[in-house]
Amino acid sequence: MDRRKFIGSSLLAGLAITGVTSCVASNAIEMNPSSDILSLTDRQKWLAPFSCNIEQWFRPMPFLDRIDAAKALGFSAVEIWNPNQAKRGKTPESIAERAKSLGMRVTSYSPKPPPMADPNNAKKFMAWIETVISSGKTLNVRNFNLTGHRVVEGLSMEQMVSNYTQMLRLAVPRLEAENMVATIEPYNPFNHKGDFLYGNEPALSICREINSPSVKLNWDFFHMQRTNGNLITHLENGFDQVAYIQFADSQVENQPGTGEVAYGKVFTRLRELGYTGYIGAEFFPENKDNLRAASDLAKLAKSINLQPSV
Repeated sequence: MDRRKFIGSSLLAGLAITGVTSCVASNAIEMNPSSDILSLTDRQKWLAPFSCNIEQWFRPMPFLDRIDAAKALGFSAVEIWNPNQAKRGKTPESIAERAKSLGMRVTSYSPKPPPMADPNNAKKFMAWIETVISSGKTLNVRNFNLTGHRVVEGLSMEQMVSNYTQMLRLAVPRLEAENMVATIEPYNPFNHKGDFLYGNEPALSICREINSPSVKLNWDFFHMQRTNGNLITHLENGFDQVAYIQFADSQVENQPGTGEVAYGKVFTRLRELGYTGYIGAEFFPENKDNLRAASDLAKLAKSINLQPSV
């Protein structure tokens, strides 16, 4: 079997496993007005503001085929984690090639840095920054999510934050020269034990202290809700440092409508504040039903007339 036939058959098999059966099923849905699944045409329109996180969607489909699967559901953009994992079928070159062939855009990537609170990692971190910059150029993406905030034993919270900040300062000249943006992604203490950046602070203060267009925040609403709550007020207070957005419903980490967050109001306020970028759908589709999750997300966007990303 040649490569295109293999990809096509594996894609259909993967979609069948994960909630999208085939083009025939898709056509049947569109011709059935009583179905509560939005048509592909409607999904394409209303999923335009979102970027599908193909690390959490479409498991266990081969990685590159997940880009095809995201397009089949109606997405026009995807986000990824570490692109340099050749053993998992992931390289910046292969991802960029597949996305380009499908007319899909990569909006963000999340390579894993060495622990940045450990000053002994400075050389390793700067070598990692060069790899990150190279990957971004290949993927045609300016922004990457930055973590690296694992607890370092023997150091106080104040020492870890200071070391983390100083490590970032080392990278700023290279990032600014390449017009790249590192978006610090704080976690939450329930899903990510053993880190020291949770919720809006101290990450927000770190960005303001560094005061560079190349160091901003990935404001992940899932982590912010689990850590701080009061999503809209905190977003308003920190919006000047926001460069990228991700979300999942809390506490279940599935699509909006499965948990406690009024995402219609949150997304409406996000656009009112002036955020025009992609909104990263970094969640696990409930019951691994990707078609249902995509339709639910599109319905939410339609209900509030959420405008596409620009």
